[in-house]
Amino acid sequence: MSGFESRMVKVPGSKSINCRSLKMKDLIGSCSYNQLYQNLKQYSKNGDHFCKELLTVFQQRAELELTYSKGLTKLAGKLIRACQGMSKNSTFTAWCQVSDEMYSRADAHRTLGNAFHQEATVEIRQVLDEHAKRKRPLDSAIERTGKLFTANWNEQLKLKKRLHGLTREHEALFNYVENNKHTSTEKEKQKMFNRLTKSAEQQSRVDEHYYLVNMEGHQMRLKWQNTLKNCYQITQELEKHRIEVLCNLLSRYTLHMSTFGKTLKHGQTQIEQAAQRVDMDQDMQTLVDESCNTAEDNKIEFLMADYFEEDAKSQMTQSRRKDAIKLKLQRLEESITKTKKDCEGIEKLMKTYAENPSFSNQKNLEETEELHDENTLKLDLLEATHYKLSLSISEPEEKPKTFQRFSGSIFKWKDKECEHSIVQLTRPVKLRRTPFRSRQSLRASIIYKGPIQSPTEPSVQPEPNDTDQIASTTPLQETAESGGSAVDEALPCSDNKEDETAATPSSIGKCKALYNFTPEHDDELAFKEGDLLDLYKKEENGWWIGALNGQKGHFPSTYVEELQLCSK
Repeated sequence: MSGFESRMVKVPGSKSINCRSLKMKDLIGSCSYNQLYQNLKQYSKNGDHFCKELLTVFQQRAELELTYSKGLTKLAGKLIRACQGMSKNSTFTAWCQVSDEMYSRADAHRTLGNAFHQEATVEIRQVLDEHAKRKRPLDSAIERTGKLFTANWNEQLKLKKRLHGLTREHEALFNYVENNKHTSTEKEKQKMFNRLTKSAEQQSRVDEHYYLVNMEGHQMRLKWQNTLKNCYQITQELEKHRIEVLCNLLSRYTLHMSTFGKTLKHGQTQIEQAAQRVDMDQDMQTLVDESCNTAEDNKIEFLMADYFEEDAKSQMTQSRRKDAIKLKLQRLEESITKTKKDCEGIEKLMKTYAENPSFSNQKNLEETEELHDENTLKLDLLEATHYKLSLSISEPEEKPKTFQRFSGSIFKWKDKECEHSIVQLTRPVKLRRTPFRSRQSLRASIIYKGPIQSPTEPSVQPEPNDTDQIASTTPLQETAESGGSAVDEALPCSDNKEDETAATPSSIGKCKALYNFTPEHDDELAFKEGDLLDLYKKEENGWWIGALNGQKGHFPSTYVEELQLCSK
């Protein structure tokens, strides 16, 4: 009974511990190890999400780089094929360099895309798969040990409640036996002692079982905590490995981007060097030299006028045929005489321009030369027609003495209906050679700041007036009427007349100001919106010369609107 009593003494203390334990509802959540593991587990989930998103980013970036590389390669090939048909000058050589740079850039993007696909995406996917494989059994182990620990805890509570009930009953029975053993019979005493013995044995069994379950609970608790610690350590090592992989990827990404940038910089440097080697003026000169190489004896065919009277087999009599042809020859001779006078007048005008360059400009010289070529061609065609008609009325044994130079240049050809005559004339190809315009000269022609010197200074040569331009563009009509006298009248007679014309120019029209114009130079004319200006001259650079209230100067043509003159 001493052992039974000793166990019964411990009951109140155990009851107080049990009361405090019943207040602990969340056994798993209150554990510090579990809180640490759950926090680390959330951190690991965030890492997995980041790696998945990073994997998607690298996959899409790789696809974009490869797609851009393919498109850029196609464009580079298109550009190099376009350059193959051009001349090998510095400009198109530089564009070939641009095509090479596009190829190089496409290779750089292809290399970068392959690196993202083969290195970054593959390694990130491996990390995700490995971590998922290693972390999968961790939660199972923690869940399994946690369930065992919770089941043991609940079993301890049940056994503790049962043990307390048995102990309470045994104490009541013991007190009853002690109080009634003096008044009870031997038989009753024996029954009470037997009953007390059975109660003590049952209490001892439950107490032993409770003790063993309690000891087992300590082991379960330690096992569960060790499992949490081990899983925490494993998860922490996995996260360290994740950080190491991400750092290595970042280093390789930086290296690839640095190499990519150097490749692009090298290509840009080559383009800049090729652009610096471009000689625009030399390329223009090469273009002119290659495109202007033509034969000096270039022959051009012209269809000649064929008349019915030229046919000796026609129904016309010989005398009537000759008379009709003579009338046509007389008309041709008059035209030839007039055309010769036109040519002489133009040649005299060209000679005057050559001796006095200030009387004209480059445009007038070119137009006069072109007009001389046209009249020379007209004269050759008239003379060839005259020779052909003269040949048709001459005797078989005779040949016309005039214009013998066309004897080997006139040919006949037939179609289904009749015969035609053509003449071959040697005409060298003449192309107008325009001066090269640099960027500076082109900008100067667009933004004009007025002449360098004032137009009223006596040292400035007078500009060609309107009479000069009219004489240079229409010398044919005037020389045909006066035999070259119009050329003499169109030319300036003396320096005094030139000075008078420059000092008192005549107005060629009126213009109205659309906007206010504030001059920036002394030779520019200021005006306000709505002012009416006298227009003296229009220049090709977009600036006009006019006057307002007695003040003369230059002004931009875009600021004014020219007024139409009413014809009387």
